[in-house]
Amino acid sequence: MVSQAKPESAPGGNAPRRFGTSNFSRFLVLSVAVFWLVTIGSEWMSDVNGKLAEGSEIATDAVVLGLLAYALFAVFQRSVVVGTEEIWKVRPLWWDRSVQISEIRRVHVPTTASGLWLYTDPDRKPALKTGGGLEDSEELEEMVTESIPSDAEITGHREEKH
Repeated sequence: MVSQAKPESAPGGNAPRRFGTSNFSRFLVLSVAVFWLVTIGSEWMSDVNGKLAEGSEIATDAVVLGLLAYALFAVFQRSVVVGTEEIWKVRPLWWDRSVQISEIRRVHVPTTASGLWLYTDPDRKPALKTGGGLEDSEELEEMVTESIPSDAEITGHREEKH
């Protein structure tokens, strides 16, 4: 079952381990933002051919700028938290999602992307997908696969390890 619990409610004992956005993902998003501001943003600030830009152009640019700001915020704030009993996916402006470790029946490690897919029912959709672009993704994978129940299945490119 997927709950809407907050990472702060993690039980005592072992402190939860937070996996934030990797430096490469941050660099990539910042590079796109700087490129956009230098190329398109400078044109947006100046008037076109001596006349002011039309309202629709300004509205479009404002939406693009807002999406860029959200992407920057989202990339820097998203994380996955592995506690002693629960795994949380924390994203800004979205509901935090979590899954009880004891309920995990299958962990899939995608072969074409990074991240983990956690299933509470092996025949249904994943209860939680961690996604890629996180720091220490191998440590995250190891931590999750070592903490799941012994009867849980591990599929994907690392299944030979379990």
